Amino acid sequence: MCSMAEIMFRDYRDYVDNRVQVNNAMMALLAGSRLAAHTLSLRVGSTSTLAEVFPAVEHIKRFNLRSDSARSLLGHADQHIASVAIPYALATHEEFVTKMLELLKSEGRNLITHGKQVKAWNMHEVLFETCGHSIPVEWLETFHVIREIRNSIIHAGGLVDSRLADAISGMGADARSGWLKLNLNTLPEAMIDTEGRLVLAAENVFTAFAVTKRMGREINTALAEELDARAWARLAMNDFHESTTKARNSTGWRRSATGFVRQYYGPAGIVESDIEQAARELGFWTIPVWS
Repeated sequence: MCSMAEIMFRDYRDYVDNRVQVNNAMMALLAGSRLAAHTLSLRVGSTSTLAEVFPAVEHIKRFNLRSDSARSLLGHADQHIASVAIPYALATHEEFVTKMLELLKSEGRNLITHGKQVKAWNMHEVLFETCGHSIPVEWLETFHVIREIRNSIIHAGGLVDSRLADAISGMGADARSGWLKLNLNTLPEAMIDTEGRLVLAAENVFTAFAVTKRMGREINTALAEELDARAWARLAMNDFHESTTKARNSTGWRRSATGFVRQYYGPAGIVESDIEQAARELGFWTIPVWS
């Protein structure tokens, strides 16, 4: 799976950019907490508050603890950062999946929902079945574990319910093996303490980003298989129209459109006649000659 080159259509480019921004922001918080804790370790035994030591740091008075207390909090920041990062990562991904389901409907596909409302728990299955694409079982099982972690964070204050336990127990051998690789050989059961609460680590954040990245690529492949070159040509011309400054019906417009398609939509198999037909259908090319 995911052997096909990615079609970099606008919504997918936006999704990739957003995912990278979220990833970088969360990694900055994780790295920042480590750096701060390391810096404060150099002041072991100090009775000064942070505001006294770092008076030029903005907002420092809101975190005005002694360095030993602050270092302890920073050393255990992963749990709190993960509680923010995992819902953030999934929100970005779910928005993209929803847009792709709308794209399929706009292209005349009837979503195969089996009479159920499309939600986070079944959105991938609906998309893949509608496209006739093989479900990436390993990654989807891991996604559902991450999704239930998110639900526990948001809806139960980190208290684990049976749905997360069921998602973990439902992981197959490949999914569990993949989890171990992403989580430093720590089993998914290790996220649950003896009181039935989540104990999250930085690796759980990395897993959330890894699984959403892979599922995004699988969706790209499924759409590439489902939509024909003419559909991609229409998407490409709308995409190009939103960014070009070239005058319509000009040689420069035609050449730029062709280059744009080659750059972003190459794997879609669009040929020159597809570009012309799409441009005419959409009203972007209105003269008889295509030259």
